[in-house]
Formats: sequence, structure tokens, C-alpha cells
Amino acid sequence: MEIPAESWYNSISLRHSQRKYSGEVPDESVTSGIEKVCTEFAPFPGVRSVLVREPANDVFKGAVGQYFFKVTKAPYYIAFIGDITKANIQASVGYTGEGIILEATALGLNTCWVGGFYKREAVLKQIDLKDNEQLLAITPIGYSLDGKDRVGNSPKKHRRKELNGLILSKEDNIGSWIDSTLEAARLAPSAANRQPWRFSISEDSITVSSSSNREGFGVSRRLDCGIAMLHLELGALVSGFKGSWEFLDYPEIARFLIH
Repeated sequence: MEIPAESWYNSISLRHSQRKYSGEVPDESVTSGIEKVCTEFAPFPGVRSVLVREPANDVFKGAVGQYFFKVTKAPYYIAFIGDITKANIQASVGYTGEGIILEATALGLNTCWVGGFYKREAVLKQIDLKDNEQLLAITPIGYSLDGKDRVGNSPKKHRRKELNGLILSKEDNIGSWIDSTLEAARLAPSAANRQPWRFSISEDSITVSSSSNREGFGVSRRLDCGIAMLHLELGALVSGFKGSWEFLDYPEIARFLIH
């Protein structure tokens, strides 16, 4: 499917992670819209996204700490699945899953990337995995328990690192379009808000790299960087620049080649 760049780009600033849901089941038109994009948005091989139309009460579990607490009363959830024999599968799942999450945001639904703090065995009772597939992440979908936290109403601000701290290198005389493109990538969500992406910018490409080889929180840094890849591409598209992705060797993730 063709990326709805304007809609998804506008959803970047509206989306905030939400863990407390009202239990309200979305209208069938909304649910069907999510199911459609789960099926049709498959830009990389080996990635599947499955909408599970069952309550997620047995799926989520809490954790003691600064960043996580239990997801409650989510009516549905989406499972992001990857064939681990495929190259670059973690980044591919992050890119693909974030597109579906931004579509959910555009439809007025709250979401939350969850990579490590959920019960995989409960999910596997509700979905079937094919050979070589692994469950890499999930997101609840539904409506916030607090109406003020619903999409478009949330007073929260995105807590992110300053852009200068995320740029490894940048050639001179790059057009002003690069600022909005990198800002979109800067706002990408990540596990524990660790923001592992780094950018190297030339006149005709932007390279996304990981800041560290260390993992943690049950989520690959490659997956986080895949999320940032989509945000970066959306920023470029709304600025009038199309491109394609070339995957690279870790700790570099991928290079966006501007056409």
C-alpha cells in the first residue's frame, strides 16, 4: 500500500503511549480500518501484523520500575511478528508496526509499544506462528480511560533528547527540509525512551545508526531504529522528497537514499 504520508506525519505529534484504557470497543468501521492496514501495509518480507479481537487482560503484566506499569482494560491488541530467518527483521518490524500504530492514531485510537513486559504464552493461545516466526512486540489499542488523554486531547509533551545530540555528522548546505525530517525522527517512541538512533546526513542520503550494542527492556535497539526510520521517511515525504532504504551492517541500521 502507498504510505498516507500527511495523515501519518500529523499523527506523530498526536500520539502518546497509553497504558490505561476504558475497555470501550471501537466501532466496527474503525476496527476494520485497522485490520485492513495490518493486512496491506507489509513493506518488508517476513513481517506480519495481526489484530487480535479479544480482550488483552491476560496478556499484559506490570513491572516495578520507572518506566513500566500494567496495561489495563485494552479491548484489543495487535501482535507484530517476524520471521527470524529474514535479514534486518527487527528494524523491519519496527518500521511496519509504527505505520500501523500511526494509522490507529489517525483513527483516534490510543496505543503503546510493548516489547518485553507481556505474557507471550497468553498471546500464543490467541494467534498461530508459522515456522521461524517470533513474536517481537505488541500494542494495545483502544481508548484512554481518561478522556483528556485521548488522541488529540493529551496535555503531555514528548520528552526527547535535543536534536544536536543525535547527529553524528552533517554535510554543509543541506536544505531546510532536513530539519523537519530529523524532527519527525526525533519524536519516535522507543523502549524506556532510550532513543538509540543516531543520524549521519549527506546531500543525498541519511544514515540511521544505533548508539550502542547493548540491549535491554526486552526490545532490540534495531526495532527502535526501525520506528525512527519510518518517522524520518514521513518527514522527508511531506517535505517533497521521496527515497528508498538500503539496510547496512550493525551498528549502522539503514540508509535513506533520496531520489
